[in-house]
Amino acid sequence: MSTAVIHCKDGDHTLDLMDREVVAERLLSTSRKHSFDPDVDVAWDTPVEPDRFFMPPECVSLFETPLWDGLTRAQRIELSRRELASTMSYGIYAELMLMQALVLHAWRREVDSKDVAYALTEIADECRHSMMFARLIRTLGLRATRPPQWMYQAGKVIGGIYQPVQKFSMVLVVEETTDTLQRAIMADSDLQPLVRQVCKIHVIEESRHIKYAREELKRQVANLSPARRRAYALMISPGAYEISRALIHPSCYSGIGLDPKEAARAAAASPHRRETVAWMFRRTMGFFEEVGLLDGPARKVWQHYGILQP
Repeated sequence: MSTAVIHCKDGDHTLDLMDREVVAERLLSTSRKHSFDPDVDVAWDTPVEPDRFFMPPECVSLFETPLWDGLTRAQRIELSRRELASTMSYGIYAELMLMQALVLHAWRREVDSKDVAYALTEIADECRHSMMFARLIRTLGLRATRPPQWMYQAGKVIGGIYQPVQKFSMVLVVEETTDTLQRAIMADSDLQPLVRQVCKIHVIEESRHIKYAREELKRQVANLSPARRRAYALMISPGAYEISRALIHPSCYSGIGLDPKEAARAAAASPHRRETVAWMFRRTMGFFEEVGLLDGPARKVWQHYGILQP
């Protein structure tokens, strides 16, 4: 264990930095005890119950909007089904990007180290998660959707670039926000049992991935000058905002007979939706505060996007 001091405008932040090998050994030990095979550990024959939501209604993008008020209960349930599938579709593409980042990370380390052994273990986890999400989407009678075209094409380029501060920051943006949603799903006994099973597996295994990304990001930030750290913070925030928008594919709205553009505008203008997004980002924002990634002008940008509440 060592420490690093981050000099921020609101004062000094002291970070505890654990040795990579120590962190990796602990995570490897946990992986041996708490890993799942979705093909075996998910009861895929669990019937989908027609009158149950697929996520908490208050987490659906149109909740508490005039459009929501005009929907029947069946339409609301259908929208929750489609938004869950859309979020998990985006999750698959995010997992693919994460796997690329982990391969690039392992390439730069000692390949016989425990750190690389854990990176490879996490890649195996993410492979299973991607297949599990895809199978759930198909089981729900839907097909996976792609991110927006510009984001999909940009991913082909960005995926091959190793920028660890950005990579591990965006890992936390995706993993912790979706983890927050999935924790709410798995805890709600009124929701679809099959969806809750999938979320439970993902939450248990994802906790290790979040720990790994947090510890690596702390090490990376500790080596940055204040100017570079603030520059990275500014670069991260627009990407996080676009991710929050990309979670809901336009087909979610057209699938229940709504105009996608009108529905997207209603969701964007909804105070409740902004609060929901801020809730999903709350843990990540707390950690970014700790490591100095909200320092300087970045804080105002996060607040402008509604991800960080003033």
